[in-house]
Amino acid sequence: MRAVFLDLDNTLADETAHMRCAYTAALRDVSDRISEPTAGAVVEHYLLIADDLSRRDAWDEIARLGRVELALERAGVGDSNLAALIVAGYDRHYYEGVRLLAGARRLLEAASTFPTCLITNGSSDRQRGKIDRLGLDGRLRHVLVSGEFGASKPDAAIFARALELTGASPKDAVMVGDSIHADIAGAARAGVRSIWINPLGLPVPDGLAHPDAVVSGPAEAAAFIERAARADGGPDSRAGRLRGNDERGGKDGVFGPGRSIVDWIPACAGMTVRRRRGVNTTSRTGH
Repeated sequence: MRAVFLDLDNTLADETAHMRCAYTAALRDVSDRISEPTAGAVVEHYLLIADDLSRRDAWDEIARLGRVELALERAGVGDSNLAALIVAGYDRHYYEGVRLLAGARRLLEAASTFPTCLITNGSSDRQRGKIDRLGLDGRLRHVLVSGEFGASKPDAAIFARALELTGASPKDAVMVGDSIHADIAGAARAGVRSIWINPLGLPVPDGLAHPDAVVSGPAEAAAFIERAARADGGPDSRAGRLRGNDERGGKDGVFGPGRSIVDWIPACAGMTVRRRRGVNTTSRTGH
């Protein structure tokens, strides 16, 4: 393995906590028009709506204002004029609650053994703002924001640029992300291996490429990368690889000829390998 690509939202950053905090603050601004318990219900309904859209990759189905209107309706709030005020408040409080997920620091540390590239969808100002507040600028060798690059995941072009920046070939890179539609399908289009962060154990939707591995969170993804670094021969060989050289003189990287990232799964504590109909997944032992 010669490069690690990382997603931002819900891979490194806790986007659910961020949305909850920002919308709670926005609703607090209109507390003269909505009670605290009802405001809490609106936030939870909004998160459910957002989760459904995310799972189906259907963000274009309903705009933010419409999502807030729907959340208000489901919470029994008849004042539809509140929606625009809440959206404006969300924009004002956008960076409240921005924080790393548990295990994200370990994942960043493990990934830093290799050339890294953050690949994130979103506008430049908001994604860069989150990167700055999370202190990620100095921990990532390259950053690609779709709003700057001109193409979004799952477009293979943004992955091709990440390969160019890191000097890796597709078979020697791995993408770590939580979106089966953007991160995993996009990596597959570019011929890049992938680790799907899938805390809810969701199935792969019909018609989409399967990841090389499935984990429940960033710490388990880090375990794969740590294993890859150890298997490649320790600190000296890692330093060589960061310079773009394989000190063993081979072209196959950590996985070896014809090997997949899942060949390293058994070394990750607490995980087992399941192979069925050509699909490789991991699960917590005993669960």
